[in-house]
Amino acid sequence: MPQREFSPVRYFAQVLLWLPLFFVIWYYLAGLLTIIPAHLSEWFIQLIRPGTLVEVDWVNRKLEYITSFTLVAGDAGRSGNVVVTLNPLIYSWNIPVLLALCYSVGDKLFSNTRVIIGLFALMPMHAWGLAAEFFIAVMFRMGDSVAQQMEVEQWQRDLAALCYQFGYLMLPVIGAVSVWFLANRALVQQLIDRRK
Repeated sequence: MPQREFSPVRYFAQVLLWLPLFFVIWYYLAGLLTIIPAHLSEWFIQLIRPGTLVEVDWVNRKLEYITSFTLVAGDAGRSGNVVVTLNPLIYSWNIPVLLALCYSVGDKLFSNTRVIIGLFALMPMHAWGLAAEFFIAVMFRMGDSVAQQMEVEQWQRDLAALCYQFGYLMLPVIGAVSVWFLANRALVQQLIDRRK
């Protein structure tokens, strides 16, 4: 049977057809898909500022980072550890995008191994976003009493904001496309050669 020539329109139509299915699967498997990024983000945070975290918990599709920072609550003067709650799905929506891109290539170029490697390649990018948002929450959202416990300079606050924006806006898109590109070099090379 002759192989059909690659059509970008047909390819992106297939991607759009796969996306809803993979978004549903991703949403229901979020707990499993967040285990590695949660541990990596914990490691990143402890590497950047040792002793910051006491524990990381998974609660109702959210990650709770229990910190060593304290906060006094109310007139009674009771204090407790600050808890930063983050939604890991914000940084991992590129998983269904990558899956749709990978499953839309022809059978000749498809590989389950490359898909699995691609998913693992995205995990550090998700962890980056989580770690950056953690620092943003502590430095900017939790109030001055918590931010002062961080003892950071202005340039460190600016760097945290830059890392957060990069992890929130850029890495999900760049990550999925880059991983797909690297996993499908043969297809990309075919398209380049065809243009010559």
